[in-house]
Order: sequence, then C-alpha cells, then structure tokens
Amino acid sequence: MKREFLKELELTDEAIDKIMAENGKDIEGFKSKVSTLETERDGLKTQLDEANTQIEGFKELDVDGIKAAADEWKQKAEQAEQDAQKQLTELKFNHALESKLAGTKAKDTTIVAGLLDRDALKLTDDGILGLDEQLSKIKEEKGFLFESEDDKDPKLVIGGGTGGSLEGDANEASLRAAMGLGTEKGDK
Repeated sequence: MKREFLKELELTDEAIDKIMAENGKDIEGFKSKVSTLETERDGLKTQLDEANTQIEGFKELDVDGIKAAADEWKQKAEQAEQDAQKQLTELKFNHALESKLAGTKAKDTTIVAGLLDRDALKLTDDGILGLDEQLSKIKEEKGFLFESEDDKDPKLVIGGGTGGSLEGDANEASLRAAMGLGTEKGDK
C-alpha cells in the first residue's frame, strides 16, 4: 500500500502513519514467513538433489549380485557355526574319553583309544554310552594292554645288574639251594 493512495482518500497524515505502521508490521511478518519458506525450500532442494544422486548410484548396483552374496555369506556363517559346534562336541567327547581311559589302568591309553569303535560311542550327560562294553571286550582280548594286580606285586621283580634287589637275592638263594649249591655265592 502506498501513501499516495491513502492521501487520495483524504486521510490525515496521522491516520496514514498509523495505517502504514500497521501495514509495515504485516509486511515484515510476511517477509519473515517468506524467508522461512525459502530456507525450507532450499533445504528440500538439497535433499532432493542428494536423493537423486543416490538413486543414480543405485541404478548401477547389481541387486541380484548383492542378494547372491548375502545368501552366500549367510550359508558360510551357518556352516561355520555348524563346524564350531561339531568341533566343540568332538572336544567334549575326546576329553570325556581321555578321562575315562585314564581310570582304566591302561598301560597306553592311545593304543586302547585306537582300538575303540568311535562310531558306536555316544557322549551323553552321564558319560559315554557303549564305552564300558568295548573296554570289557578289549580287556578280555588284549589284557596285556592293562595293568593287573600282579604287575604291582613286588615279589615278581627280579633283580639284575650290579645292585640287584632283595627279591632277586632271595630267588637266587632258592635256586642255589635247589641245585645243591650253598645259599651264598661263596658257598659250594
């Protein structure tokens, strides 16, 4: 609105000043709103440009290739998890087997373990199913692989070498007496 228009309406200068002041406030409010809207518009233009750039980039992507790669990695992850679980189960089985074999008085647990049919054994919370049966069979067939009570009998130790043992001397004395020799080496 212009002052000349208001003067043609024959308004006083005071009334024109008041109208112009009020009109100025309205115009400043609109300018502020326009400035805000322009800023929002510029921001939206920037976002639109960025989105269009990304869309153009997506056009170059091989979506099927990405899906195939994702499926391949998923399969690899599942296989790795299965392998890790299998190794953990095998480790638990081997530990349980070694513990059990250590208590069997086996002279060589590696040899005894090699004679076991591992496919027939199953690890449970209570131990290894089928192990006792196999160990019993191995003890019957190959008892020499296990210590017996006789292995620990000191009377069976035969002295030898330069030092000898008391049991060896007692055996030698018995043999000498049976042959009619004296009980001592020097006796005849």
